[in-house]
Order: sequence, then C-alpha cells, then structure tokens
Amino acid sequence: MILTDFVSYLEMTSPDQLRPAVVDRALRLRSVGMDELPLVRKVHDVVAGPHDWESLRWSEQRWREHLGRPGVHTWIAEFGGAPAGLAQLQVQPGGDVETEFFGLMPEFIGRGIGGGLLTLVTRAAWGLPSVDGTPIQRVWQRTSVYDHPNALPGYLARGYRLYRTEARQREFTSLPR
Repeated sequence: MILTDFVSYLEMTSPDQLRPAVVDRALRLRSVGMDELPLVRKVHDVVAGPHDWESLRWSEQRWREHLGRPGVHTWIAEFGGAPAGLAQLQVQPGGDVETEFFGLMPEFIGRGIGGGLLTLVTRAAWGLPSVDGTPIQRVWQRTSVYDHPNALPGYLARGYRLYRTEARQREFTSLPR
C-alpha cells in the first residue's frame, strides 16, 4: 500500500546544543562491524518492524554494501548486557554526520532510556573522525510520522532543531503500528 509520509529533518550544528538526558548506568553502546552483521540485522529488524522501514527488505548483499561504505559506524545499544537498540551514523564529506538508523527494541521503549541513548549517540557523532579532513560541523537525521510517536519530541528535547519537513509517497508492505 502507498501512503503519504511526512518526514522531518533535524540538525545540530554544535556539540554545545546537546541537552543531555540522564544516561542509565546499565546503558552502553557497543561498536560492531561487518563480522556481526547477523546481530545487526536481527536488532535492526526488531527495531524497524513496527515502523516498516524500507531497510527491512534489503538483501544480504545490500547490507554488506551499506555497512562497508566509508565513514559508517554502527553500534548495538545494550541495556544490562542485553541488546536493546541500534544506532548507525555515517560521516559524510564536508563535515556532516547523518544518523541513518536509531531506535530501541519495543521491549525497551517506555523505560526511560531513549533520551540517554540519543545523548550517547549524539556525543559519539561529534567525536567521529572526518572522512575528508573537514571537522564535524553538523549532525543530522530524519524521522517519519510513522516512526515511534516519541521520536520527534525526543530529538527536539535533546537540542536538535527542525530545519525541513516534506511530504512524500511511501510504499509499505504492512501498516505501521
């Protein structure tokens, strides 16, 4: 089915704009690489499933190409040692860092850790190495009206600023929850 999706684009242009949330001591980011692709896909699919992200339909080869791009950094969020979510950033030429994937597994939503996770990921973004010698100048991301209802308010609460919205047609294989 094809639905109209409303996409919000958000940015932070200085690390000083981050309004950090309290980070639970049980929450941590663990960097993962291509050798952990099965785990990345498993966590991704659990995070993405309720929102029918397009990446749910990617082939193994598409995943390998995606993760193998220069400047891609992927983390599994762990809470008390258990996988709880996923974050993936890509450092782009010119000093931008795009948050490509960010989210919690459904069983971790509503436990007060989303803001802490976004704080950790945003700090990580500002600390990433450049791909072309240009210092990091901006961290940006997009969110869909079909993402979790707390996504946009959560980004705004951490200091991200809305800089663009757009309506676009999007194909869904199932109705997002």
